[in-house]
Amino acid sequence: WLFAMAAVRTTALALLALMSASVSEARVRPPVVSLSIYPRSESVGNILVGEELAGANTTSTSTQSGQFNVRKAVGNLASYQKEHPDFAEGVAIWMLVGNSLFIIGVIMAIFSEVKAVLICRDQDFRKSLWDNGFMKPSSAGIAELEERESMQMRPRAYLTFLSLLFMYVGVGCILYPLCDVLDIIGLPTGPCFVLVVFGSFFAAFCMLTFILFLAWSCTRFYAAMAFLIMSVSGMLLLPSGNVILMVIWMIVTFGGGYWYFKYLPEFYSASGD
Repeated sequence: WLFAMAAVRTTALALLALMSASVSEARVRPPVVSLSIYPRSESVGNILVGEELAGANTTSTSTQSGQFNVRKAVGNLASYQKEHPDFAEGVAIWMLVGNSLFIIGVIMAIFSEVKAVLICRDQDFRKSLWDNGFMKPSSAGIAELEERESMQMRPRAYLTFLSLLFMYVGVGCILYPLCDVLDIIGLPTGPCFVLVVFGSFFAAFCMLTFILFLAWSCTRFYAAMAFLIMSVSGMLLLPSGNVILMVIWMIVTFGGGYWYFKYLPEFYSASGD
């Protein structure tokens, strides 16, 4: 989640720079309209001419010392926005669609899991009545109630998976304009495909496990703690971008989740505990 929010913050700052450039006077000369057939990243590098080009040796986006020049990057964004007035609008549309899909996914996950928690709490209450002798499993209406609860729980897996899909696509739409911004300001855009495709999935997965933690913390404490560990560890490791750590996290998270939520229940069920 922190990974997604950091990327959203970066994209939002870039969008603000574009919006300010479109409503204020530029401090550089108007860009020259180029008819070259070079890609956009190369065209943007040739936009600044005259005095701006003369000062490129001292204020370039990526200096010879390897330091990133924020002022130059904003200047490149402003210049590109002048040549492409619809760029800021496109970024805003991507972010609007992404946030809308992400919010829909969050709402679906909350609805699905809260409903499951309420049913589970009702079942726990009935079990406590049985254990204390206040009710028998064969009491009137219990069989019909359990059948109705079973039918209500059937869509849960599909709703939760669909919510993960919505959050995944939403985060991907939010992060996608970041690739264009990196290209315009002259930074490497190679990892952007990995960021959008894989980073979005893991960010959405961490968000879903955090929702599961919040939902189940009131009735299944240890399961909720397992979800919290998955979410927090992912939030801490994902921004690092370390492939080795990510692979280790995937193995531990999915392997541990299978062991705790699949293997152990079947083992205790088979042993009669």
